[in-house]
Amino acid sequence: MLKKRKWNYFGTVRNWTSVFEHSGQFITIHHFIKNDPLQELMGIPDRIHWSEFLDQSEYKEIILFIHGLEEQLKMKCMIPEQTFVDALKDPYNPLMNSPKHKLMLWFTGEEVTLLVEIFFNPQLFPPYGVKAPMNWPDISHKVEYETQSLFAALDYIVQPEVTSPDAMTIEESINPDTLQTSKLAIERIFKECTKVIVAYSGGKDSSVILQLCVEFVLEHSEYQDKLYIVSASTGVENPLIEKHIRAMQDVVTIKLDDLFEDGFDESRFVIVEPKSDQTYVTCVFGDGFIPPSPTFKWCVERLKVNPGREDLLERFSDEELVCQVLGLRTLESSNRSKSIQDHFGDDLYGIHVLRGLKTAPPIRHWSGADVATYLATKPSPWNEEYSNHRLINIYGMASGIMECPIGAMIQNDNDAIKSCSGSSARFGCWACTVVKEDHSLKNLVEAYPDELGSYYKMRGLLKGVQDIRYGGCTGYYRNHGGFSSGYGDLTIDVRINLLRYWWELNIPLPEVEVIEIIKKVKAREGPEGLAVSNRFWDMVYRFLPVHPGINHRAMYDPTWEPNYLRNEDNKKEKLVSVGVDRVTQRDLSWIANYRFVSQQIKAIDINDRVEIVLQNQIVRGEIIEVQIENGIPKVLKLQMAKRLVELPVTVIKQIKVTESHAHRVSLHQQMLDFSL
Repeated sequence: MLKKRKWNYFGTVRNWTSVFEHSGQFITIHHFIKNDPLQELMGIPDRIHWSEFLDQSEYKEIILFIHGLEEQLKMKCMIPEQTFVDALKDPYNPLMNSPKHKLMLWFTGEEVTLLVEIFFNPQLFPPYGVKAPMNWPDISHKVEYETQSLFAALDYIVQPEVTSPDAMTIEESINPDTLQTSKLAIERIFKECTKVIVAYSGGKDSSVILQLCVEFVLEHSEYQDKLYIVSASTGVENPLIEKHIRAMQDVVTIKLDDLFEDGFDESRFVIVEPKSDQTYVTCVFGDGFIPPSPTFKWCVERLKVNPGREDLLERFSDEELVCQVLGLRTLESSNRSKSIQDHFGDDLYGIHVLRGLKTAPPIRHWSGADVATYLATKPSPWNEEYSNHRLINIYGMASGIMECPIGAMIQNDNDAIKSCSGSSARFGCWACTVVKEDHSLKNLVEAYPDELGSYYKMRGLLKGVQDIRYGGCTGYYRNHGGFSSGYGDLTIDVRINLLRYWWELNIPLPEVEVIEIIKKVKAREGPEGLAVSNRFWDMVYRFLPVHPGINHRAMYDPTWEPNYLRNEDNKKEKLVSVGVDRVTQRDLSWIANYRFVSQQIKAIDINDRVEIVLQNQIVRGEIIEVQIENGIPKVLKLQMAKRLVELPVTVIKQIKVTESHAHRVSLHQQMLDFSL
């Protein structure tokens, strides 16, 4: 049909998406043959006909093609709600014009469904990364034959099931030598290192590591102060595992605080999280990132690597010899085995990418059966409060899967990517679209349909969006305000669709992340040429406790809240805060005073007597303690007469020493000498 009308063929992408051009106008045809598209991703039908925005004279060739689909092939046309249509509806909004506009038309036949995308604005290059016209392919029908024997004996032979070498079976007991080897490794780690960090992901392997380390320090109390526990929450964790990790944090912290001689502070069991502007939902709905795939795993660094590394950098100094204890095992997978061998070789220790931090996998030689047997037969110190059998039951229902590593235990980005790859099922994010099918989540849904059913449904939609046949990609890359060839990022329309189901499936979306989505879209989409429909804002605002009102357009808009202002020399000057709450001279004066006061406090000794000027009063007393975080004084403890007062450094306007402790000691010594 197109070939006869002299359309140019620009090529086919991913076997089912073809690009054509005629007189400078591009169309893309995506096809579904003998498999139906997901209705949810086709969008909500709009009550409008394509003839309302296709002019007979200007778009003659496109109209003839559409007529051919409807009249010759008897296909039915459906126009979904989309920004292109919104832009043409009354009242007309010039801000809705965009060089990335495309009109999407769905055509449904008996065995074929097509999505036709029409790109109206003149483009310097064709969509979806194709380069130049090429010869039309030969699509003439060919008959091919395959010779087979009438009775294929192999079809009737049942192959015996092969048990995985890492099967999670529970045996009578674990091999004493296997257990002793790990215990000796843990003893060596605690003896040789200043601090020991257990990387706890909530899975079976890290649970064994945690229990072994705790059991060791309970038997050797001199090492109890060395133990720390770090876990992670990506924000899209499997809800059962998320709940399990939070429960373990509470139970273990309380139990160890009771059992350890000097207690166990809650700051020693932390759960790190990505920054609010780097979470999964802010990247998908705010930045328009296509959900992670085997070839584009943007999630690994943002959700796993960075949060763990930032925690390590913040809490542990270069002077300390720190070892991170990992629940890595060679039998988990071939990728994991190669990674362990490359990183550790035959040694106990490996070197982390951060400042020479040591890492060690004391159970690298364990099998899945060893892990399951240990957890089932060795009660943990918190067994009465939270038994290991809870975790074993989850694993049983999820069919003996492997676990995703947390960010803190990742050695390098390549290892992290491999850990989220392959055909093996794994415990990790419910929204993970890197694997083709999340078998663990699928199996758990059967046992927990109410708790996990909505997440599994949403995960299917996120996975579906990776398929460019749904028109979810813009068709062009954005490069700092310009355009280049490629698939591009997610359209506003597909984000609206996904947000609608996120809302209907009642999946939580924290308010802080909603605000980040708003900020990102307003900062990028308008300035870089992607029109944003009111339907998007209406959908996003559903997740806020209160609708921002009629002036919502000004909220977080870069026009009113820029990232920088112009100084007196007309140069860009980046600000700490912007908009109505932008930094003023008064703010800068306060910051300067705060830094000055902090430096003065660092020079003050404990037991010095001081005079402190606050906002509306002057207080005097003796310094008992200075609380310092990351080298910065935060709180002063002051003995005033008969009461102890805590003063945040931020409220102190001035401070001076009225009598130093050293001077008082000197006077006291002189008096003693005189009396003698």
